[in-house]
Amino acid sequence: MKKSHVIIGIVTLTFTTISFAKDKEITFDQLDDDVNGYISQSEASHRPDLKKNWKEIDTNADDKLDISEFSAFEAKERFTPPEDMEEPEIGAAPTQ
Repeated sequence: MKKSHVIIGIVTLTFTTISFAKDKEITFDQLDDDVNGYISQSEASHRPDLKKNWKEIDTNADDKLDISEFSAFEAKERFTPPEDMEEPEIGAAPTQ
């Protein structure tokens, strides 16, 4: 019984990870359905992370994302460590 629970858990985690990775692989051009050079909120529906952080990403508050806003968000997401990280990164300066 326990072995089946472990297998189910592993399979679920694998598919969740794959699903998240696929969301991150959707590019600006793929999201810009009407090819107007901007991503609207409806076009962003394919990327839950964009919808969730829309107000932060749309820095000029024009209710659409241009390539620079999108790229800035992508770069930030790629290089920002999780806030709940308990262990400091190797070589990081000590905190006081």
